[in-house]
Amino acid sequence: MRKANKRWVLGLVIAISLLFIQSVLVSCASKKKEESKSTTESFDMKAATNVADTYMKYLMKEDTENSKRFYSKELSKSSISEENRSLKILGYDLSETNEIGKSGLFKMRVSRSDVTKPFASLDEYTLKIKKEDTDYKITETNNIIQKEAFIQNNQIRLRNKNNVNTNLVVDFGGIPNYAFPKDDKTNIDKITVPKSQYGIITFSYGGDSLALSTFDKDAYIAVIKLEEAMAVQASDKGGGEGGDTGGGDTGGGKQKEGGGGKAQEKPIGKDITSLDLLKSSKVEFMTFSPTEKFVTVQYTKPDIGRCIRTYKSDGGDLIPFKFEEKFPMDKVDVVFSSYDKETLNFDVVPKKPDDKSASDVIGKWQINLRDFKPKKM
Repeated sequence: MRKANKRWVLGLVIAISLLFIQSVLVSCASKKKEESKSTTESFDMKAATNVADTYMKYLMKEDTENSKRFYSKELSKSSISEENRSLKILGYDLSETNEIGKSGLFKMRVSRSDVTKPFASLDEYTLKIKKEDTDYKITETNNIIQKEAFIQNNQIRLRNKNNVNTNLVVDFGGIPNYAFPKDDKTNIDKITVPKSQYGIITFSYGGDSLALSTFDKDAYIAVIKLEEAMAVQASDKGGGEGGDTGGGDTGGGKQKEGGGGKAQEKPIGKDITSLDLLKSSKVEFMTFSPTEKFVTVQYTKPDIGRCIRTYKSDGGDLIPFKFEEKFPMDKVDVVFSSYDKETLNFDVVPKKPDDKSASDVIGKWQINLRDFKPKKM
């Protein structure tokens, strides 16, 4: 009898143990399934950042078709077909990222310049990115103007955000009369700085610097540091006169030397750093690196065609890589593409589409901005 009871108790223990083990296994499997589901549905901030970066690069290249691929279905319905406009995105810096639930918010400082007249804007451009099916898509965009720079009465003037009042940055009197071309390594012969017309102007991403150019047959390029406190004080006190955001005197005719309008107005331009004087050249555009340590200038010169030069914004020295000396400029053009944090991307393209004689250098290139070593991609 006792043996039968022992067998019954032992069987009960075994049954309970099996039920417990089964329960644990089911619980573990369920937990793993939930974890797997959570991982699948989680928001990948790195993937979203890559979408934001690629999208901005397409906008810089004015590649409308590829940029639209990143719109959500809803945003695609409301997007307007853009015409080829003269106000172009020349650079951007991703200033802030935030993960909010299952979406990412990306704030960028975007520098735009008009390539037909002296006008520049600095905008805060915001992208909201969500996962749509298996892809990350842009669901919302927003743009807020931070600053505008333009020409009025032979002056470069600045408007902060939506202020009606504007501030004098510099006039021709504040630009040096002579400069050394970087091609003159002896620094003996100063060349007269052209002061007949302003050319391209471009903001740094922090908004505290402005790259400018002037030209006649030669082109002068420089960077002006802005005294932001003075601009704020001037705005509080009523500031300068309002301006024509369309650009005022834009170089259609000869611009007269002198201050114009308010000759005694104190400029908010703090100091000016000469970058170069390019003889017999035309500046197409200028752009700052995201770190603002460098400025790249795209220019055209009759004897070499299109090429770029990159300068250190603090001091104005050329980086130790002179593009026009590294490539066969009689066969190719060197064209700026974009910046990354520590690299400069550029394209080497044949002057004649069917010319294969320089095929070893034609293609996409990258130069490291730490050691200035180039690499073909």
